[in-house]
Amino acid sequence: MSTPPKPGKALSVKVDARLYDDLAVMLRAGMTLSDAVRTAVGIVADGYRGAWESGRIPDGVAPEITHVMVRRYDAGQRVFGTPGTGPSDGQPNAGHTRSAAGHTEDAKAV
Repeated sequence: MSTPPKPGKALSVKVDARLYDDLAVMLRAGMTLSDAVRTAVGIVADGYRGAWESGRIPDGVAPEITHVMVRRYDAGQRVFGTPGTGPSDGQPNAGHTRSAAGHTEDAKAV
C-alpha cells in the first residue's frame, strides 16, 4: 500500500478516456478539477469507511459500490462556484460524513 501525498502537495493522475469523460460530467456542475477529485474521492472513501466500520466488509477489503443516493434538487440550494459551497473553500462539505452515503444490495444502510 502506498501513502497519499501530504496535505498541501499536488496529486498527479494520468487521464485516460474514461476519467476524461467522468471529469467532463462533473465539471458540468460548475466544479473545478480539484472539486471534482475531492468530491469523488470523498464519496467513495465514505462508502469504504462505512462498510468497514459497520463490519459488513472486512477492513482493508475494497467494497463493491453498487448504488449512489442523490438528494432531490431544492431550487434554493447553493451551487458550486459560489462562496462557501464546495470542497475548495477549505470547509467540510455539508454532505460529507464519516459514514457511507449509500446502501447495500439488501437495502441496509452501510
